[in-house]
Amino acid sequence: MKTLVSNLRGRCLFDAAMKTQIDGLISVQSENFNDSCLEKFIKGGVIVIDTQNPVKAARKISEVIRGAKKHGEVYVAADGSGLGSILSFIGYRECVDAVYTCFADSAVRMPPLKLDISDTKLRILEALENESLNAVLISREVGISRAMVYKHLAGLIEMGLVKQSEMFDRYSITDAGKLVII
Repeated sequence: MKTLVSNLRGRCLFDAAMKTQIDGLISVQSENFNDSCLEKFIKGGVIVIDTQNPVKAARKISEVIRGAKKHGEVYVAADGSGLGSILSFIGYRECVDAVYTCFADSAVRMPPLKLDISDTKLRILEALENESLNAVLISREVGISRAMVYKHLAGLIEMGLVKQSEMFDRYSITDAGKLVII
């Protein structure tokens, strides 16, 4: 089964559906959406993202994609909105079969993107998920030297996944960092 997970509407949605030859459509929409004709003819459903929190939205989208992957191929087609950006990112993160975007009323297949982040950096992000920590605590939690912690933190800060507090030399995860570890 081929499933398209999309927030597209109209002609772009139709084009993405034709290019992927889908069997089902899961429409991911914000709270204020109107019914689309195509959605009435293709089995699937509508998932309403009723939060302004990007991490909660990403988790919900991730669950939808993981569920669809149990039944076969999954494609993502998204517009350039905030919801579309998160949908595309999670599509790449969940290794869907292809990601499409809408450009000039047609669906364009995007090249595969790879998030180049080491296991150690992922463990640091996971350590920071629930609380801010200093380098010593991160070192203990992750099991690497303090010097290596600082090296990895510099890279994570540069990528915008971690931020440093000015007062207590503590580090915390950003919303972008939370999206990476979903």
